Amino acid sequence: MEGHVIGYLLSNIVLAAGGVLVTHLFRGFILTRGWLGLAPGSLVMRVAGAIPVLSLFHVGFTYLESPLESYLVKHHGSFDFINQHLVYLLFDFLFGFLTFGFWASIYLGFHFHQDRRRVEKESWRLAAELSRARLDALRAQVNPHFLFNALNSLRGLIDENPGRARDAVTRLASILRYSLSTDSDATVPFGTELTVVMDYLELELLRFEDRLTVRKKIHPETLERPIPPMLLQTLVENAVKYGVSQNPGRCELSIFAIVDPTDGRLCIRVANTGHLGADEACSTGKGLRNARERLQRLFGRDAELQIAEDTPGLVRVAVFVPNRQPFGIGALPAS
Repeated sequence: MEGHVIGYLLSNIVLAAGGVLVTHLFRGFILTRGWLGLAPGSLVMRVAGAIPVLSLFHVGFTYLESPLESYLVKHHGSFDFINQHLVYLLFDFLFGFLTFGFWASIYLGFHFHQDRRRVEKESWRLAAELSRARLDALRAQVNPHFLFNALNSLRGLIDENPGRARDAVTRLASILRYSLSTDSDATVPFGTELTVVMDYLELELLRFEDRLTVRKKIHPETLERPIPPMLLQTLVENAVKYGVSQNPGRCELSIFAIVDPTDGRLCIRVANTGHLGADEACSTGKGLRNARERLQRLFGRDAELQIAEDTPGLVRVAVFVPNRQPFGIGALPAS
């Protein structure tokens, strides 16, 4: 009995080793011939054509296994292939065909999965590089517009009040330092940008004097929330350009920030005196258009920019920013 068990185990070890050897050699053949670089259809056809050949090789190991088992159990064996294996030859061939077909399916499936992952990673990498380039271009468009407006404000102060002009230059230097030190694909705390924006508004107050009134209501929990650099600056600059500059009378500009209790997003509202009919260029103008595109590229559909005239004579721009860092290089928003 013990001899039967040992013989059975050893013979099956021979069969298993034969299968491993055949598949290992075939895998080396595939790699050497460069089959994995072929189109999927061509690769599948070639492997399917090779499976019967692999099955025949395995039948050869079956031919060795039976006399080996007979020798180990009965201590004598015969290699009379015709007498011992003719009846089972077809069954052994079909068994090998199914076994190698199953192995080939797993091997090719794993290869196609890996190849698809490589293609997807390359696609995401290229998309990330494109997004980075787009963000850099958008930021480059915003900053010169801001610089032009700030320098325009300073020009009239140099002769009128040198002391206030020096203070304005200091504020401008702070604003430019902030603008140049922020990364185009990073975020900054809302409170940090708010400080810079207030410097900007101080410059504009020097230019507009009593015509402009600035109000703000900022909830403390908003100060550490992340926003894209120059986002609030763009909203305020847009309000000054299309609200205060185009209205000869007294104007009001307000900044309101709160964490939306319904979805936890940071809500920033910038309102200015004016009419949406007169301000309709705002909705398609460079500043707000760039701001909306930056938000979409950084946060996807989780971020919004809305413009409306809620009250007659008062235009409001609202921005909603999620409480997280923007999509990274390897994790871009779905289109």
